[in-house]
Amino acid sequence: MIIQQLRVFQIIQRRSLSQHASISSIRSSNRRNYSISRLFQQHTPTTDHGIESLRPHEITSTLSVPPEITRPPYALSGAVKDNSMTNVILLHGEESVRRMSKAARTARMGLDVACSVAKPGMTTDDIDKIVHNKLVQAGAYPSPLNYSGFPKSICSSVNEVICHGIPDTRPLQFGDVVSFDVSCYIGGVHGDNCGTVIVGDDDNNMINESTSLITQERMEKSRRLVKATKEALKEGISVCKPGGCLSDIGYAIHDVVDSYGYDTVREYRGHGIGSEFHIAPFVKHFRNRDRLVLEPGMIFTIEPMLTEGSASNHLWDDGWTVVTNDKSWAAQFEDTVLITETGVEILTISDEGKLR
Repeated sequence: MIIQQLRVFQIIQRRSLSQHASISSIRSSNRRNYSISRLFQQHTPTTDHGIESLRPHEITSTLSVPPEITRPPYALSGAVKDNSMTNVILLHGEESVRRMSKAARTARMGLDVACSVAKPGMTTDDIDKIVHNKLVQAGAYPSPLNYSGFPKSICSSVNEVICHGIPDTRPLQFGDVVSFDVSCYIGGVHGDNCGTVIVGDDDNNMINESTSLITQERMEKSRRLVKATKEALKEGISVCKPGGCLSDIGYAIHDVVDSYGYDTVREYRGHGIGSEFHIAPFVKHFRNRDRLVLEPGMIFTIEPMLTEGSASNHLWDDGWTVVTNDKSWAAQFEDTVLITETGVEILTISDEGKLR
């Protein structure tokens, strides 16, 4: 098998496809043929801050991957087999950690590209193509592509979309809050990370010129949301150490959420990762009683999703896009981490060693 020099530990957790933030939590019966356009709604309400509530837009054809790129087992059929690794935890050895680090850094490269090109007028479909090509050029397969039939190479979640948004032809607007979830498969293993940006907020000239398009109050709310979500991830990672408890992560994140007056999504969670995309342990981003001792060699994602209002949510008809019921905006940050002998190491760092 791909993971070398590992030991197996039984875990005390309920098996549930809803225990992680993976797109495998969506039933395969919800798949659609995305070579055709989604239907447009006839009316799109405008909010009091000048940005329309989100609606489905056209989804273009799925991109191809060169034949020389190594593919995960689901790449051709889209079928994700019932995972035999949902009730065991892998402890990665030195060689496995090396390959996981490469996959994680490649995924981070793709995320950095996505965030850097998220400008007003760009579509998430444009960004999907750019990231797809960058990953393929690096010798990687975009992990979301055809995973349970998912039609695109990244997930892009805008404003009230919490996660698993499908890139489409809607142009990004100044002030949009967009989360990019970028994952890839290279060297027989997956890397996974996510980040959130505010479109146009890095351009002072654009900020000055666009004050009539979005209120300053909305911009400040968005900055606060992104700051809180990044802080929640940082605090969740900070409590990871050998001998620590998995539930410490949820407590640390929830404390940050409460301090900002936000809510934390409960249905979608972090996950172990390796030769398979989503395996145990499943990491809750809220206070919980999962009693699992963290051990050196464990690798998993931490990926809090915070909402300004209620975290109650529902799926669009596409079977993937998760949106808040009250249309409050959401943000997400994610890193893949390794439990070491002395603490924790973030694997999803840039090639220059930069964190977030």
